[in-house]
Amino acid sequence: MIRSEVDALRAAMVRAPLDPAWAPFEAAMLVRSAARPGVCRSPSTRPTVHHNRPERVAPEPGLLAEFDTDAAARRLVAALSAIAPLAAVESGYQGGRHRYEIHRVTVPRESGGQVQEVLARSASAGATALRSVGPAVGPGRRRRELVVAAAAWRAALLAVGPGRGGPDGLAVRVGDPWSATTLVRAADLLQVPVRAVRRPGGQLLTVDGRAALTALAQIVTSGVPAGTLAAAV
Repeated sequence: MIRSEVDALRAAMVRAPLDPAWAPFEAAMLVRSAARPGVCRSPSTRPTVHHNRPERVAPEPGLLAEFDTDAAARRLVAALSAIAPLAAVESGYQGGRHRYEIHRVTVPRESGGQVQEVLARSASAGATALRSVGPAVGPGRRRRELVVAAAAWRAALLAVGPGRGGPDGLAVRVGDPWSATTLVRAADLLQVPVRAVRRPGGQLLTVDGRAALTALAQIVTSGVPAGTLAAAV
């Protein structure tokens, strides 16, 4: 994808409708996709560069996630509205000679643990929903799984950004194995072909071809494509 397409896609995803029942799952996917297990960011590096986290460093109370775009941060705050209405975005710059933007989503310190517990349960519920799809699934349940799958990919694309996946595709790199597995399962459900390749620091998920890219863009910006929903009812 070219830069203008990425910017347009990001803006459209922020405006996409939030399903109240699955907004916490989308929030959990945003947080998990942005995270890197066992690593932390050095103040002098860009957000995509991470270093080993010493065991003695504890997570900052109340900090849920850090993003390099305000679009991801704003979407997370919206997705948290029912479970963490006091969530806020703190934006600023870091780095020395090469400065970059950083957008941190926080909740009050005293409620951080409770919010994390809700996100963990929501992540588990979403993953279970994606695993439960089968030939005997009814129309209503089928639609629910499609909504969950769309939320998973929307969150990942906002959290880590669509990178170049060739002239007619995109790539997403996630460091959390759980997120990678969930995204592959969601892509299968949405009938969007995805290649998963292990890379240092995580997995690279690639969507190739203009048709697949167009389908995924429609899914994450307006819910589930009309043709897919028609097949589900």
